[in-house]
Amino acid sequence: MDKMIYQRGEESKEPRKVSFDVSPDLTIQEFKMTCKRLAYSLGYHPNSIEKEFGKDQEIGDINQLKLLLD
Repeated sequence: MDKMIYQRGEESKEPRKVSFDVSPDLTIQEFKMTCKRLAYSLGYHPNSIEKEFGKDQEIGDINQLKLLLD
């Protein structure tokens, strides 16, 4: 496993260290999702994240989702 780590260099009540264990054969799309999750975990605003990374692609069967939500 590889690791992605963000460590804050100053005193803060916010997360000081965030770490992700990731597979070494991560695709670029999976890497992008991991970076987005890192941004969310650090408290960046969802609108800022969406602006920089774009919207997530909808995948899966819409009929299955409809069953869950109905």
